[in-house]
Amino acid sequence: MAQHYYNPSDMENLEAGTGYSTANGSWVDGERIIFGEIRIPVGTRAEPHTHPNEQFIYVLSGRCRMVIEGEEKIVGKGELVHIPAEAVHSADVVGDEDWVFVTAKDTSWGIIGKKVES
Repeated sequence: MAQHYYNPSDMENLEAGTGYSTANGSWVDGERIIFGEIRIPVGTRAEPHTHPNEQFIYVLSGRCRMVIEGEEKIVGKGELVHIPAEAVHSADVVGDEDWVFVTAKDTSWGIIGKKVES
């Protein structure tokens, strides 16, 4: 029987940005959607990267300076971010608390992106 209910605090905490980010969390790979809760610790960042799947982020706590395709904005609790497929983006946690968000990506690619070499 398929699992239908999940509690992120009971799930394995995994790296979500290997090679370019300190992001970590837990997620579920569905048939068409990857959905999870991710944390980037205070004082750290996700370096510029891309992925061929689009991504949505809903911020639960903390603040982050995001740059998506050159457009910069500080995003915080209650804000929603859309990252188009292949868009170069980065995230720098600002303030004194971790940046925690819910994310959804289509399953055409995994959760981990590709670092953009400068």
